[in-house]
Amino acid sequence: MRWLLPIFLFCGVWAVRADEVIRVTWKTTHAAAPPQFTRPSADFLPMFRLALATLPESAIVTLALSQPALLGLTPAQAGLMRPLVAERYASIAKSPVYTGVASALPYCFAEKSPQEGLALVHVPSGADARTPVLVFLHGYGGSFLWYQHVLAEHFGNHIIICPAYGINTSTISGEYVQECVKAVGVRLGRLVLKPVLLGLSAGGFGACDLYTKHPERFNRLICMAAYPPENLLLKFPREAKAAFIAGGGEYYVKSGDFARRIAKVRQFAATTQAFTVPQADHFFLLSHTTLTMAKLREWMPGP
Repeated sequence: MRWLLPIFLFCGVWAVRADEVIRVTWKTTHAAAPPQFTRPSADFLPMFRLALATLPESAIVTLALSQPALLGLTPAQAGLMRPLVAERYASIAKSPVYTGVASALPYCFAEKSPQEGLALVHVPSGADARTPVLVFLHGYGGSFLWYQHVLAEHFGNHIIICPAYGINTSTISGEYVQECVKAVGVRLGRLVLKPVLLGLSAGGFGACDLYTKHPERFNRLICMAAYPPENLLLKFPREAKAAFIAGGGEYYVKSGDFARRIAKVRQFAATTQAFTVPQADHFFLLSHTTLTMAKLREWMPGP
């Protein structure tokens, strides 16, 4: 009977497998074009790419914030971001799941258009065919690991798919996202549930475009730090499940444009929801995480 013990231990370890982050790749012709910059950022790009090959993501982001145009930021915005990002990377360094996960930034800043797609996927312990799925479209500057880390803290029971798509997901193609979700299903060995589509900043605009073109592919749309583009205001389907959240200090909120656009969308999709985070700017995901996640939980589908 002694031989039963090692089998029992092996099976037990397998059954309680912890959360993990996996890299999923697939062949594609829909990857993003290489990033293009004007001077002086273009002069900084070769050194930045060298750093991508040798340094951890936390150091890379610190380096990039010294040239904030690489991330689409002003110097003032970069100054606000530094302590927020540093705190998040300190948490990542202590995480048994996320420490050691390879950055997707080298892929995002590739010199040539990739021949493969890439996604980092958070897979919770015990995930099965009933596990809810979240597809997150990153903001301008690339697919930072801290995006997924903060989502996993609050939606750790979800499969969180973070496709990397150059440095600007506002133009991400529906084919690329569809390939990504399919590749994750193949990697996990089963079909995954229809995902919630969550986009942040540039990714919010890309998410609006994808959702209005293919609402049947997604459980719902949540747009963060962005607004419904003018050319899409009349294209949200009547049965749309859409929600928008923005910082109360954003220029488009203070001007009333955000409210105007939401009202226009509601003429067709009456259940569209919106919320502004009081006393918050563009980076409320990091500066007002608790309130932001509480609102997202209200909007997420039930179990």
